[in-house]
Amino acid sequence: MDTSANNPVETLEWTAHPLREFPLRAAIACLVILACGVLVAMSIPNVAGGVLAGGGAMIFLLFMCNRFFLPSRYRMDEIGIAVRYPVGSRSLRWEDLRRFPHDHSGGYLSTRIRGGMFDSRGISVLFAGRGVEIIPQIQACMASSGGGHT
Repeated sequence: MDTSANNPVETLEWTAHPLREFPLRAAIACLVILACGVLVAMSIPNVAGGVLAGGGAMIFLLFMCNRFFLPSRYRMDEIGIAVRYPVGSRSLRWEDLRRFPHDHSGGYLSTRIRGGMFDSRGISVLFAGRGVEIIPQIQACMASSGGGHT
């Protein structure tokens, strides 16, 4: 994106909520979490302790899958991209980004030139069905800031 005064960059905002976008996957995920809770509860001989452990297991799984069950809000502007996850937030400037591996449903904006198992300095981006619009904007912003490759 061009950051000159003649061509101001428009802010792009969107919300990704996989639970709503993929109802079948949501139903399966809920069933798996419920089944795990029941299995944990049944594995504890003490009924009260089993119920607490099963409930704790289900809460833990829901917390770990928070980006699936709750909406994430994205915002792009001339400076960079920011995301507000259900638990936390993250923002990066275009000039710091080096890679953007992606497909039609989402991608990963990374500050590292090479990817790897421990590349946690970036932002996972879900396009919420707007990949055709969002991918070229991200690529243009990275290119104009001297960022990396896609």
